[in-house]
Order: sequence, then C-alpha cells, then structure tokens
Amino acid sequence: MEEGQQVSKNDLLAMVDSTELEFQLKQLQAELASLKGEEADRHKQPLESSIKSQELLVEKAKLDLKAIENDFVRIEILYKEGAISAKEYEDAQNMLETAKLNLRQQEEALALLYESSKPTSGSQQFYAGRAEALRSQMELVKHRIEKSRITAPAEGVVANLDVTKGDVVNPGMKLMDIFAGEEYLVEVFVLAESAASVTEGTKVKLIQDRKGEDISFDGVVEKIAPAAVEMISALGLEESRVKVTVKPEFPEGFPVFPGSVLDVEFTTDKKENVLAVPKTALFPYENGKALWKVEDGKAKIQPVETGFENDSHVVVTKGLEPGDLIILNPQLDGLKEGKKITVPGK
Repeated sequence: MEEGQQVSKNDLLAMVDSTELEFQLKQLQAELASLKGEEADRHKQPLESSIKSQELLVEKAKLDLKAIENDFVRIEILYKEGAISAKEYEDAQNMLETAKLNLRQQEEALALLYESSKPTSGSQQFYAGRAEALRSQMELVKHRIEKSRITAPAEGVVANLDVTKGDVVNPGMKLMDIFAGEEYLVEVFVLAESAASVTEGTKVKLIQDRKGEDISFDGVVEKIAPAAVEMISALGLEESRVKVTVKPEFPEGFPVFPGSVLDVEFTTDKKENVLAVPKTALFPYENGKALWKVEDGKAKIQPVETGFENDSHVVVTKGLEPGDLIILNPQLDGLKEGKKITVPGK
C-alpha cells in the first residue's frame, strides 16, 4: 500500500500478524476437546456383563431372603410353643435382618451401575458451563483474527501512511487516512456565545488564501456539536468553543487538498446603511467610549455610543455623522486635542 493509491471499498489495506492469536485458538480448541473426553469418560456406560452379574446377585439375595423368611416363620411358631430356646430364636431374627440388608446392598449396587451412565444435573451444568466459556473465548479470538485484516471503509485515496511493513502497532493506532473523492467536510470551532446564532442549513462563506489571492466559495452548515469544548486561543486565552461541520460547495474544477486551512465566515446578523468604524479606533473615555475625530484640521476627542458589532467593526449610533473624518490609530505619538492634523488630498 502506498500514499496516493486509489482503493475501493473492502479492499485489503494491511494485515496485522495474527500468529499468536492462531496459537491461542488452537489451544482453546484442544481444551474443549479434552473437556468433552473428560465428560464422556465420567459418564461412560457400564459393561453389560457387570449389570447382568449384579442383577443375578440381586435375584439370589431375593431368593435367600425368601427362604430365610419361611424358616423364620417356622422357628417363630416353635419358639412360641417352647420347642426352641430364646438364643435360637434371636439367631433366626439376626439371619432375617442380615438377609434383608444383603438384598438392599445388592439393589443399591445395581442402581449405582445404572446411575453412573446418567449424569446428574449438577455435573451437566458444570461441564456445559466450562464448554460455553471456552467457546466464548474462541469466538473472541476469532473476532480478533478477523480484525487483523484491515480493509478500506470506502472508495478513496490513501494518505498519511504512518506505518511500513514490519512495524509494531498498538490497538487503536492510526495507520493511514482514506480520503473519499467528493465527501470533504470543513470543521470549524466557533465561540460558544456565537454558536447559539448558528443553525443547521446556515449558509457560510469559505475563504482560502492562494498565493496572496483570496478565493471564496459557499458552504452549508451540516452539523453542530451538542456540547462545547475548552480550547486555547492564539493569544493563550482559554475559550469555550463549539465544533461546527460545514459542507463546502467547491467551484467546478477547484483543486482540493485534504487538510488545507480555510477561513469560515458566518453571517448571523446584518445591518445596512449604518456608520461603522474599526474597533481599534475606539478607546475608553469618561465611563464610555470615544475616538479621535478631525474637525477643522485639528484632533478632537469625540465621545460616541455604539451598537451592533462583528469581529472587526462596530456600529456608531451616536456621535458621528456621514463624512466625518476619524483617526484610525488612537496610539499615534503626540496625539492630543487641538493638534493639527494634515489630511492627505486636502
């Protein structure tokens, strides 16, 4: 990939080495296979011969119990008739209880063989949870491997290529810019108090200085940020400004260079047929403002009242008349009232 190269949407721009991720995926796949083997081994079916043998033991225990129960009935009758001793009767009782216990043990052994082939709900949840956790990790690694292929988000031209083959990159690091042909936007930060007068759809004038010649064209406000940010002005002052995005309307054949600096002129209010002077001509005077006026060829302080203003000029509402001459620089050396002022051309 080279700067200035034309690319189409979804074209491959760069590949991040994913060898380590591939090894992680293989390890997780092996762990999942091992887990399945462990679960199968724990819940394997018992041998049929084992079950058959245990069933025979259960049947034998039942037959033994039945025979002992029959003998006990006979011995109990003899004991009541006094034909046998109490010791013989107790021995017969013990044999009966032993036979019952033996049957229960054999039945429990058979049940255990059957149960070993049927996993409990607890063990099922345990193995299912571990398997799900491994699958989730595998999906995450697969997603990262897929992201290692960086493709063009849109058709455009490669610019500001910041890396070369073999460079180490970190997550979130910018690799390059893709400039779309006719989708240029201009971003300008407007003072928060002025941004209140700007709305989406507002027409603006864009101005670019080219070899000392100002080239101007129109633009339209496309988006206004919902919040202001603190910025430092060229004078070092902290200001609250709002980002305004403008879509320029370039003249036909106008060469465009991404990253160029433009001046953006907003017209939020307009006054016609008024007297306006440069702001730099005014100075504080007797709790108000004044400027230097030339009257009868001499300098005179003229108090004025002001109104509407923009970045460079202010409207004088009282104190001046059309045709009055003023001194634009109130800091001239030796300037004082009554000083003779020479007006060129007069």
